Amino acid sequence: MINRGDSSGVLATAKKPKKKNGLFQFVRRRYILYLLLVPMVIYFLVFNYYPMLGLQIAFKDWVIPIGGRPGGQWGSPWATTNGKLDLFKHFKTLFQDKEFFTKFINTLRIAGLRMLCGFPVPIILTILMNELTSSFFKKSVQTISYLPHFISWVIISGVLISMTASKSAFQNFMVVLFGKEIHFFSNSNLFVAMVIISNIWKNAGWGTIIYLAAITNINPELYESAAIDGANRWQKIRHITLPGIGSAITINLILQIGNLVDGGFDQIFNMYNTAVYEKGDILETYLFRIGVTGGRYDIATALGLFNSLIALILTLATNKIAKKLGGEGIW
Repeated sequence: MINRGDSSGVLATAKKPKKKNGLFQFVRRRYILYLLLVPMVIYFLVFNYYPMLGLQIAFKDWVIPIGGRPGGQWGSPWATTNGKLDLFKHFKTLFQDKEFFTKFINTLRIAGLRMLCGFPVPIILTILMNELTSSFFKKSVQTISYLPHFISWVIISGVLISMTASKSAFQNFMVVLFGKEIHFFSNSNLFVAMVIISNIWKNAGWGTIIYLAAITNINPELYESAAIDGANRWQKIRHITLPGIGSAITINLILQIGNLVDGGFDQIFNMYNTAVYEKGDILETYLFRIGVTGGRYDIATALGLFNSLIALILTLATNKIAKKLGGEGIW
């Protein structure tokens, strides 16, 4: 007779076949998807990570390679002061320059006002569009509000400068309204106001896209239940719509705070002039003048690295604060 107990014990103690590497099998089954990732990985390596090697210029004394003389990104010597190695030489030069702090304050002023005045506008516009009952009218408003985003700042600046020129129809209207012409491009305070208003007009409609997408994820039954309980439109917005798009608002806020050192080079460069340098000249235009125009690539790189570090610190700090307060961060 066969001892079943013994046979079961033998089977139980039999060695199980070794499984192949789980990660290898996972990749093997999905290798087509990973092949599709290759072009994107190459793109980021070539255009995003390789250029970061150029940050070393901030710690070197830039030399133009002429006539076989070593120079450029790799051939320039490390920064020195009185013959001694001084890697932070160009950062010290920036921080000792009073003009640098003026541009830094101008950048924070413009970026801060842009965020303070412009951040709520897409949220308000999204809520208003969501309350529209006519589908045709809603789509028309969306299309019209999106269009300015696709217009170049070169064109917008040219139109604004021409529109506010002396003896123009706009200035004639200003004379009737205020008794004198209002020149936005020769007064620093008015120039900042023009920058903020034109930026809101250009980007408000485009900023509603992510909020409208977030609203589509809200369960319609919540609105029906609220209506049964007697909630009015404002109460629905306050207790359903705003909490429903809260995560999108948090993410956008974190990104905008991280861009507080970004004054908007395209807009400012096409709109400003020497008459408004007092409050209209920002770090990026200053960087353009000393770097591209002045040929001081070492100082310009140091300034760019400083901007990037500030943006990184602001993003990390805001993300952590948002999560501490119970919200959702970017990661």
